[in-house]
Amino acid sequence: MFRRIGEKIIKSINVTSTLMILAIPLLIFAPYFLTDYYLSVLRTVLLWLALTISWHFFSGLTKYVSLGSAGFFGLGAYFTAKYLEMSYRGYLPHIPIPLVILIGGLINFVLASVIGLVTLRVKSIYFAILTFGISEMLRNFFQWWEIRITGTRGTYLPIIFEPSAIYYSILASALVAIILTTILRKSKFGLALRMIGECEEAAVHIGVNAILFKTLSFGISAMCIGFVGGCFTTRAAYINTDIAFDPLFSFLPAVMTLLGGGQIIYGPVTGSILLSLLEEYLRAMYPHYFLTILGFLFIIIIMFMPNGLIGEIEKIRSKIKK
Repeated sequence: MFRRIGEKIIKSINVTSTLMILAIPLLIFAPYFLTDYYLSVLRTVLLWLALTISWHFFSGLTKYVSLGSAGFFGLGAYFTAKYLEMSYRGYLPHIPIPLVILIGGLINFVLASVIGLVTLRVKSIYFAILTFGISEMLRNFFQWWEIRITGTRGTYLPIIFEPSAIYYSILASALVAIILTTILRKSKFGLALRMIGECEEAAVHIGVNAILFKTLSFGISAMCIGFVGGCFTTRAAYINTDIAFDPLFSFLPAVMTLLGGGQIIYGPVTGSILLSLLEEYLRAMYPHYFLTILGFLFIIIIMFMPNGLIGEIEKIRSKIKK
């Protein structure tokens, strides 16, 4: 019996998963051998990886393209920043920062679940436009609140975090997103989401409660995105609505998933790593044109690589085997 179990485990492990497992010790000890610059680049890569995996859990499985990530990211970031500011001034109790980030994620889960009950009844481009509108509504609400109610613009964080602490918080959010997505993808819950993505009418016909599963997955995705937003706050001395609710947080996860391929979890991982490094390079070399270049890249991916890099590699492998 144990021999059969061992054989199944060996068969289930491929080269990509092995590399990911081997990368974990390197990521854990990265602050001890990387310079501050390369550690900063790695933080950026992990941030986009965590955000893309969180986005993929809902949109990649159900095929409902959400452009509301910036709203949930910004809400998690703003909640963490405001709580730290208010606790520093003595208006709120001091609690561990990971707990603050956790609460921000749970607030996102509740809000996204309520939003999902309404918005998930529409499909296709209408859902994408609706979620982007909600994201912009959240940004404008916080902007209005600061200008009209508090009379300020943005928040200065009262705590300056060590680079290693910032890195480990972002690494933790990436690992949580990957582990949670991997577990749920392989569960009955993930199977129901994939069925909805393939043919929602057929899934409903065989007894899948589509509204319930879509709402829960939308909430879980928003919760993880909120965690990433809270961790993002630790690397900022100052945060405002333009930073926290940047539309790039809505669009780039979709582009990164398309680049890598959304069929398996390694696709978003690959796409987020490659595109975040490219974005970092383009932002430094062509600060006024990098968005235009990314837009052209997006068009090229859709036209010539609809299945992403992983999908194209799988096609080549299947042709070689034949």
